[in-house]
Amino acid sequence: MAESLKLDPWGVASPAYTTKTEHVTRHGAEALISWLDDLSPLSHANAFALDNGAGTGVVTASLRSRFPHLPIVAADLSPGMLEHIGKQQLPQVQCKVLDATDLHSIATDTFTHSLSTFMIQFSSNPRTALQEMYRVTKPNGTLGLCMWGDIAVAAPWVETARLFDPDYVYPHSWTPDWADQNTLPRYVAKAGFKDVKLRTIRAGWDFPSPEEVCQYYFESKNPEFMRGYQPWWDRGMEGTMRPIFEKIVRERYGGGKDLVAEAFLIVATK
Repeated sequence: MAESLKLDPWGVASPAYTTKTEHVTRHGAEALISWLDDLSPLSHANAFALDNGAGTGVVTASLRSRFPHLPIVAADLSPGMLEHIGKQQLPQVQCKVLDATDLHSIATDTFTHSLSTFMIQFSSNPRTALQEMYRVTKPNGTLGLCMWGDIAVAAPWVETARLFDPDYVYPHSWTPDWADQNTLPRYVAKAGFKDVKLRTIRAGWDFPSPEEVCQYYFESKNPEFMRGYQPWWDRGMEGTMRPIFEKIVRERYGGGKDLVAEAFLIVATK
C-alpha cells in the first residue's frame, strides 16, 4: 500500500471515488454537460470530446450515455483511475495516461469540446493545465470546467484541528485564488479563452451517519484529505482526534447530512 500511495496516490483512492466522490461530483458533471450542449451541441456529427482528469469516468460515462456517437478521449495522470473506465468497456472511448500540464500525445486543435471536472486545482501547475486545454481545443471550440469552491467535507477536520492549534489552516492542494469565483474567470481568460461564464452550484454529500463520514474521510486514502490529517496521525494523534471529528460531525453537521459542497461551473470558447 505504501508503495502504491507513492506511485499512484489517486489510483489508491479510486475505490472510494466509485461511491461517495462520484455521488457528489456527478451533480457538477451533469450540469456542466447540459450547459455545454446548449452552447455547442455535443450530438453534432463532427463533435469530439476530451475528458481531462477523467478520474473514474463520471463525465465520460455520462457523455457516452447521452451522446452515443460522440468519440471521447479520457485522460488522467492515474492509471488506477483509468482502470475503472476501461472496465466499463465504453464504445468510442480512448483512455490515455497523461499529465494535464503536458498533453504531449494530443495534437493542437483536436477537440470541439474540452472538459475537466474537479481536476485543474489539483494539477501541479493549474495555469499550464489550462494552457494545454486551450492548445488542444479547436478554434471556436468549447471549454467546460467544474472547480471546487468549498469541498465541505473537510470542514469538520478544520474545527477538530483548531481545538489543538487555533491558527490551523487546511493545507489544500490549491491556493485560495483557485477556489474563488472572482479570480477563476480571469485565469481562464488569461489562458486565451473568450466569452467566459460562471455559475455556482451546491451539492450535498448525503452521508447517512457520522460514522460513514469518518470512514470516508480517514480511510478513503484521498490525497487531499490526507494532507489534512496525516501530519497529525504521524504525531500519534489519531486516537484523540478521530472521536472528536465524529462528535463534531454529529453535533454540528447533522450527522453528515448538512455537509454541502460548493462548486463553480465555467464555460468559455476558443
